[in-house]
Amino acid sequence: MNKIIEKIQQKLGHPSLLSDLNKKLSGTEFNSVLLELFRRRAASVSPSQLMQQFTTNRFVAPSSVEPLAMKALELECLQFAQERQFEPLILSPLAPLGSCTAVGAVDQNNVVSSLRSTEVVSDATNVLALKIAREVQENPDKAQIFRYAATHRHVRGQAFDNPAFSAHFAIFCLASGGYDSGNDRFEVTQLREHLQLHYQLLTQYFDDHRLTIKLFLREENPVFRDRLAESLSQLKEYPKIEWVEHYDQGDYYQQVQYKIYLQLPGQMIDLADGGVVDWTQKLLSNRKHRLFISGTGLELVHKLAKQGIDNE
Repeated sequence: MNKIIEKIQQKLGHPSLLSDLNKKLSGTEFNSVLLELFRRRAASVSPSQLMQQFTTNRFVAPSSVEPLAMKALELECLQFAQERQFEPLILSPLAPLGSCTAVGAVDQNNVVSSLRSTEVVSDATNVLALKIAREVQENPDKAQIFRYAATHRHVRGQAFDNPAFSAHFAIFCLASGGYDSGNDRFEVTQLREHLQLHYQLLTQYFDDHRLTIKLFLREENPVFRDRLAESLSQLKEYPKIEWVEHYDQGDYYQQVQYKIYLQLPGQMIDLADGGVVDWTQKLLSNRKHRLFISGTGLELVHKLAKQGIDNE
């Protein structure tokens, strides 16, 4: 247990406080306690304290990007995706509590937990996975592939030493879900579709000779690699793709992951990535279902393009 929590429980004279709250209260009762606690806390906040919070709290500071340019970029991304059969969605700022931790290896401390059994969205692809899982439950056609796109402002709980990293930032996300059709057809096709879409979008802002694509394979699988290579060979506009095998991706991506980097003098900046995840398999309790997700960091693209690292 967190030492700070132990100290607090000892201070209150209730060493099993958290355990009792978690085990003995229903979800509704727990929410009622939290709501009342926050109501009382909010009632005690003075205007001067509010001003101080707005000045010092990293979660509430406005973004430094140009708002009209960012909105135009988000609109361009959604139109770009819609033209390629991805249905745009406007997601809620909140997601069900546990949206990341229940299906992925994410510490809840890296997510901003909220009230009423919700959390602030820290990864929109998790919400798109929930949307796809619900669509699959409601649609008996196993041949259908659901494709969704969204731009969203992510909020992350972890603190960064780098002042350039913000607690909230804009992301363009895609998710495709469908049943296994054999011979890795879903994974190969969706990787090509996602990669092509993000790459073509990035070439609107950066010269293609500055962009590098890397494919990371979790395990040695010559048959799967050959299928990927054959599929991607049809995309003549791409530069040479670098392959990395036996890549330890942790528990986030399964089987394969790609990344698109921007090459600058002395450094490579990660602009976009995507891969296969097992989230809908867990949500649907069905190992036959497949999900491919991807994303591009819009705020990073905007800032770098504004600096003049763009098409000449």
